[in-house]
Amino acid sequence: MESTNPTLVQSLKGGAIAGLAAAILNSIWSLIANGLGATIPPGFTFAVVMSSILPLLIAAIIYWALMKYTSKGMMIWLVVSIGFTLISFVPVFNTAQLPDGTLLDSTFPMLAGPMHGISGLLAAWGIPKWSK
Repeated sequence: MESTNPTLVQSLKGGAIAGLAAAILNSIWSLIANGLGATIPPGFTFAVVMSSILPLLIAAIIYWALMKYTSKGMMIWLVVSIGFTLISFVPVFNTAQLPDGTLLDSTFPMLAGPMHGISGLLAAWGIPKWSK
């Protein structure tokens, strides 16, 4: 069975689909978390949408480069995407305030933690799936 590597455009398409899916799912989670008592910081919806789409577009370029220039691109992709997802949880549990100075309360990890998982899963699985 012959394996073909995606073009840059195909990878960006996969990243865009994964990013839009992440933005939608993360926005839905934001509403659910708010219903469960999480405090939503001002401007959070815009930040969620942009933080769901842009990183996955960048990730799609990395995926494309790994698939094009390495012989074990998929294995490296899985390690890198899962690794970045795990690292992304550090500020969720160790940040007292947002860059604009907004103080965070104890509900922030419940709000933001699942969002990092959703985006990470869609990066690791969705970008390769939708880049075909």
